[in-house]
Order: sequence, then structure tokens, then C-alpha cells
Amino acid sequence: MTKDNKKKMVLAVLCALCCLSVTVMILTVIKTMNDAVAFTPPEFDPSAVTGIPNVPEGLGYSSIEVEIGYKVYVCGNLIAKGKSVDVYFTSPETNTVWLLLRVTDESGTVLGQTGIIHPGEYVKTLTLYEAPDKEKNVKMNIIAYQPETYISMGTVGLNTKLTIGGQG
Repeated sequence: MTKDNKKKMVLAVLCALCCLSVTVMILTVIKTMNDAVAFTPPEFDPSAVTGIPNVPEGLGYSSIEVEIGYKVYVCGNLIAKGKSVDVYFTSPETNTVWLLLRVTDESGTVLGQTGIIHPGEYVKTLTLYEAPDKEKNVKMNIIAYQPETYISMGTVGLNTKLTIGGQG
């Protein structure tokens, strides 16, 4: 084999390897795109009420201002009555984001969540997936979405206790 033929052979093998590599990359991208789970936007909360709630004293209802420019009101004293917890989760009219409240236990298991609320709406009661049998530490995660696109506008977490009240 001449030197020129060896160069042609090496070049042909390298071209074949490059084509094979590109084919594998394309197939990997196609498979990854097909395997990706589509985002399903959360539902809007059917129990959302327009306006400002009249909150009883003792529930720790207060405002939280988030750096990126929105505000939320929620109760910090969570008292479960069966599966129901009054949270008075409120989005002021001045907000430009949609909000959702998710309550998790210390291990991150979701105990319950509201649907999305618009600015100027509130949800009085959050329904837990199961009635708690004892007091526990929980985290309230407030999730903000850009309207229409559902792009995340950040999450705020608040640690508190879920206590047991009367049955409801």
C-alpha cells in the first residue's frame, strides 16, 4: 500500500467515525426530547374569592414581600380541622404574578396545595390530602408564575407548625 492510499484509508475511516458520532448524537437528542415529560400547568383554584379576606385574630396572618416585586399574605399559624386548614392565602391586586401555595412536610412530601390564584384573589381554606394525626413541622412554599407562560418567578419557603384543632 502506498503512502497516498494509507492517507485515503485513514481519512475514510475518520469520516465514517465522524458520521457515526453525529448519528448517535442526533438519535440521543431525539430520544431525550421524546422522553421529556411535558409540563402540565396547575389548575386555577375553584374556591378562589375576589377581594380581601376578613381574617380572624390568632392565625398569624401577615404579608410577605418578595424581592422580585410581588407580595403575598398568608396565615402562619396552621390549625388542621380534619383535612381543612384555614390559610387565607391572598394575592393583592397590585401583583403581576399568579400564585400557588404548597404545604410539605420536613421530607418534602406534599401534604396539600391550592390551585393558582390571580392578583386580587384569596383562598380561605387549603384541603390536605390526608388528615394529620399529630402536630408536625411543615413548610409553606409559595410559588409564583408569570401569567400565561407559567415561567417560574421564584419560590418562597416558610417553616411553621401544623397543629391539630377540632374536627371539621
